[in-house]
Amino acid sequence: MTSPDRQPWLWAAILFAAGSLAACRSSDARAQSLPAPPDRAQLQAQAQLRDRYRRPDLLVAALHIAPGAAVADVGAGTGYLTHRLAAAAGPNGRVVATDIDAASLALIGAPGPGEAPIVTRTVSPTDPGLEPGGYDLILLSEVDHLLLDRSAFLRALVPALKPGTGRIAVSNRRAHRAALLASATRAGLSPRVEYDGLPAHFLIEVAP
Repeated sequence: MTSPDRQPWLWAAILFAAGSLAACRSSDARAQSLPAPPDRAQLQAQAQLRDRYRRPDLLVAALHIAPGAAVADVGAGTGYLTHRLAAAAGPNGRVVATDIDAASLALIGAPGPGEAPIVTRTVSPTDPGLEPGGYDLILLSEVDHLLLDRSAFLRALVPALKPGTGRIAVSNRRAHRAALLASATRAGLSPRVEYDGLPAHFLIEVAP
């Protein structure tokens, strides 16, 4: 028998144990309802799907980057195209990757064998942050629709081109093509070359 003065403590212990068991069951239920994080195979499958959709190999090939070229990857993010551009430019070239998000740029990493040196720069949303007269090619891929003022930004890129030979290339989903062309016209730029071999994107080169 339990003495009357200890019965409240016994009931408290019973209630505490019951509550703990219910909390554990609730936690287990929540854990079972959360999706499992993707494994390596799933991540690889997602990357392959993205590559089939964007075809970075065709994009970079269509840019005709000469060995030793200076290339700017504007709005590079985590570097989806950066290393491919660096491989095309070769060890005697250079690639500058810019973005407003320093954390994303930090994921780009060092160039691989045979790639151009890669420099990352954190920039403001309105300033490209590129030195004048230094670039054979400036690429904006899936970024122009995010600009606060497409025309002003495109106009600000022009001084960074090598005189007479520098090119600005823009690639994005086809739905943004008309807006890009209109903005380029307002910026005093004309389309020079358009590549139509990408599954879902346009690629247009514009120049003054």
